[in-house]
Amino acid sequence: MHPVHFDADYEIERNRLTAFFRLLLAIPWIIVIYIWTILAYVGAIISWFAMLFTGRHPVGIYDFLAKYIRFAGRSTAWMLLMTDDWPSFSGGADDSYPILVDVDPRQESYSRAKTFFKLVLYFPQMLIGYGVGILLQAGAFISWWRILFTGKQSATMHDALRAGLAYHLRSMSFLLLLTETHPRLLDLPAQEYPPGTPALPQPATAGPSERLMSQSEAAAQAPPADPPPAPPGPPAPPSSPSSQ
Repeated sequence: MHPVHFDADYEIERNRLTAFFRLLLAIPWIIVIYIWTILAYVGAIISWFAMLFTGRHPVGIYDFLAKYIRFAGRSTAWMLLMTDDWPSFSGGADDSYPILVDVDPRQESYSRAKTFFKLVLYFPQMLIGYGVGILLQAGAFISWWRILFTGKQSATMHDALRAGLAYHLRSMSFLLLLTETHPRLLDLPAQEYPPGTPALPQPATAGPSERLMSQSEAAAQAPPADPPPAPPGPPAPPSSPSSQ
């Protein structure tokens, strides 16, 4: 399991009014994230030097960065219309909020080599992150229109936003030296959906071999059919006149 935990509760009914003004309402959170991001990168640079010499992440800076990840995750999810609940300005753990973001305690020691080459190791994630960023923006844009017209969020858009934001937060945690674990796409627990969910994901259809197997099993379990009737015999010869 990844040391940065993320999950998001699915909410069908959504508030059209707050969704329409979401970016305007989010201005205070955007300002706080901007300032906190600058401080987080300064802290990561200090940690980088400390980890090169000691192999340990400073406790105070680690806790500060973990709070930043929690706050950024909950605030970004709210701005992406994944929930209507207002996020707090605190970076502490909060299991009551619909967006779960948490970070495991720091490791006892870290690899100096991985720390030194952190930017090189982060490069593939940066490339994937560009695609994930496009996915998040597109999913939020589609969700915005859907919520305005229907007042509901689809399961498909929720899944896309959930997977994209999880990868983004874990990649950011990797860059900020909180973890040495590379993030993976779709590395999330299964989502539970209530009945009547719009655009509920359907199970994958069986492949040709599975369909063939199911047909053969059905044929084997079917009761034997009645034998076909015997073909009619040759017509009887006409009786002779003498017999009459």
